Amino acid sequence: MSNQFEKQKLTYQKTIEKSLVISLAFLIMLLHIFPKAFERHAEEPQPISFAFEIEEIPVTRQSVRRGYQPPPRPVIPIASEDPDIPQNATIDETILDWTAGDARAGSSGLTVGHADTIPPRPIVQVLPEYPKELQKQKVQGTVKVMMYVNENGRVQEAVVTENSTGNSTCSDAALAAAKKSVYTPATIGKKRVAAWVACYYTFRPD
Repeated sequence: MSNQFEKQKLTYQKTIEKSLVISLAFLIMLLHIFPKAFERHAEEPQPISFAFEIEEIPVTRQSVRRGYQPPPRPVIPIASEDPDIPQNATIDETILDWTAGDARAGSSGLTVGHADTIPPRPIVQVLPEYPKELQKQKVQGTVKVMMYVNENGRVQEAVVTENSTGNSTCSDAALAAAKKSVYTPATIGKKRVAAWVACYYTFRPD
């Protein structure tokens, strides 16, 4: 019994070595027979898809155009049925045409009456609010506001004389915008004077 154990002890190392050699040979044969089965494929990164939009901001432009100075002419009485304007009030031919739209600036024009008279000129021109509900309802038209600009350039009085929109919200918005506007006062020669000026606010949906 002890002799058999000694023999197994002597042959144990050789048995282990033979087993390792046989196992390695078997694995090498498998690799040659089925090479693709053991290939590792690296996972390709998936591209990340994204999208972005560039919103075009509309360019706003405000310009003031002054016409030629015509020869002196008599002042023109204000034609209005509104009782807030005095019956004896007069105004030179001074018109400020302002297109408001949906809070986007349009253009304005100034026409001078007397050669030595410079009418009020806008410094801060406030645009009226144009509610989205009115835009959806296609409410559009022009509101004419007569403004009395005092010697300090402040709008002292504002009266709606025409309203082609037929909507009171538009006239209220035009009045509110007119009263917040600031002007350089009218001058005759070098003297500041108070003067009436007409302002047209046009409401037009997109």
